[in-house]
Amino acid sequence: MNNINNLKTVNWDFTQAKTNGTTHSFHPYPAKFIPQIPRTIIKELSNEGDTVYDPFLRSGTTCVEANALRRDAIGNDVNELAVLISKVKTTPINIEKLRSLNSLINRTFIKIEQYYDNQREKIKRPEIINLDLWFLDFVIDELVIIKDEILNLQDEDLKNFCLIALSGIIVNVSRQDSDTRYVRVEKKTNRKDVFDKFVKQLNKNKELMKKCHSSLKMGETIVKVADTRTDEIFEENSADLAVTSPPYPNAYDYHLYHKYRLFWLDMNPYDLRRNEIGAHADYSKKNGHTEFDFKSDMEKCFKTVSKILKKNKYFVFVIGDSILKGRNIKNNELLKEVSENTTFKYISEFSRNLNLRKKSFNPKIGNIKTENILIFQNIK
Repeated sequence: MNNINNLKTVNWDFTQAKTNGTTHSFHPYPAKFIPQIPRTIIKELSNEGDTVYDPFLRSGTTCVEANALRRDAIGNDVNELAVLISKVKTTPINIEKLRSLNSLINRTFIKIEQYYDNQREKIKRPEIINLDLWFLDFVIDELVIIKDEILNLQDEDLKNFCLIALSGIIVNVSRQDSDTRYVRVEKKTNRKDVFDKFVKQLNKNKELMKKCHSSLKMGETIVKVADTRTDEIFEENSADLAVTSPPYPNAYDYHLYHKYRLFWLDMNPYDLRRNEIGAHADYSKKNGHTEFDFKSDMEKCFKTVSKILKKNKYFVFVIGDSILKGRNIKNNELLKEVSENTTFKYISEFSRNLNLRKKSFNPKIGNIKTENILIFQNIK
């Protein structure tokens, strides 16, 4: 228990911590948990060469930190975009390859210039529902030109790297209000803004990749599109530690916030809608889901993780409360109850105060001010 005791001395608020200096800031993602949390847990509860598992990848924070600490990582998510983001964040690309992207930028610039000079054939637009309601005509055309150039790349790692840069700007150049508000608003967008924003995002990610290239090589990561409520995602007894921040009931609609990103990347937001745990759309309906649905979902997840995680190894959750129909739901207590029907034994819990200036919960759902870090042990 010495390692658990060490965790009890940590100030989990990390108020002065920097969270955006590595590949963590490759792509916006609602309610990312700060890297210092999984970093601290991984250091104390695993060893170099171990495998760390994240059953709810989201933006890949756990995997990035595991790799940097010389651990391998595995993870899954029902959100195809989350899996791609995690893959790109943990796939090292050397400086020579990154330099080759300058020619992509030049080719794209020329084709966009030709487009505005009426020297190109009419752009073939993707068949995406209500595309013209959410994007200006010239924005659609610039996105098509950029995407076509990316898809012409032969190197899969570079292609994925560029697609994530493109995905990162899509909400900004659309009429969607923000990454956590699916409301249509008018925005000031000029010609070539899409190209300029893409280049800025791509160059930012290139510099971050150069900075992190060596640390990403310290461990390897395997990620999959899969639902943790199902079996046989990864081999049994293949992980030495599990660390995650699961979806909160009633907090987010990832299928909505990422809807047009998913469409533009040829992914399916409807699949995500069907499989998403905790979606606000499910919990906000008159006869919608309750905390008992969340408990049922999490019990299935516990049982899956139990098979993947080795005996006596730890499963760590970072989770806050939820507001369901005006009631405050203590999700940490729900998880403790869930564990009683599984092979997991509750070990310890820590609390942390959130930096409310950075937190992006919908204020209509509830002002969540704290999170809890729960440790369970796989007694099987």
